[in-house]
Amino acid sequence: MMKRSFVMALILLGAACRPAGTPQNQAAAVTREQFRQLEWITGTWRGSGGEYPAFFEQYELINDSTLRMRSFADSTLASATDSSIIAWRDGIVESRSPRSTYAARAFTPTSVSFIKRGVAGGGFTFTRVSSDEWTATLHPAEPGREPVVYTMRRMGP
Repeated sequence: MMKRSFVMALILLGAACRPAGTPQNQAAAVTREQFRQLEWITGTWRGSGGEYPAFFEQYELINDSTLRMRSFADSTLASATDSSIIAWRDGIVESRSPRSTYAARAFTPTSVSFIKRGVAGGGFTFTRVSSDEWTATLHPAEPGREPVVYTMRRMGP
């Protein structure tokens, strides 16, 4: 299911926010302090868009270099259906799940874009809109296909 992978969790500003000199498929260098700027994503979120009328995710700061994402079957948050980790290690940010690993290719205080290393297309971007909303954009790997944008709205802390 696509919803599990992106808001692993989720690239509107991909090329625009990539540091100068960073090729599209290369990981961006990120300091631990920059990684902490991603704390805006922590909380419980209701997502919608694409083929999904509603889905539910929670992002939790585990320590100063690791966030955990969990997807849930419904708004009760009683049963996690998927999980992933967004982690800073040795200057690189990665989003990892049992199925795949993506490296951050661009990182700003309000946006992070991920792509599989060595792959020219595809990936996902999380972009902050406000303290209670952000977007997750899935970029298709196939040329000519349109990105899918999901809107995430805060349900709780």
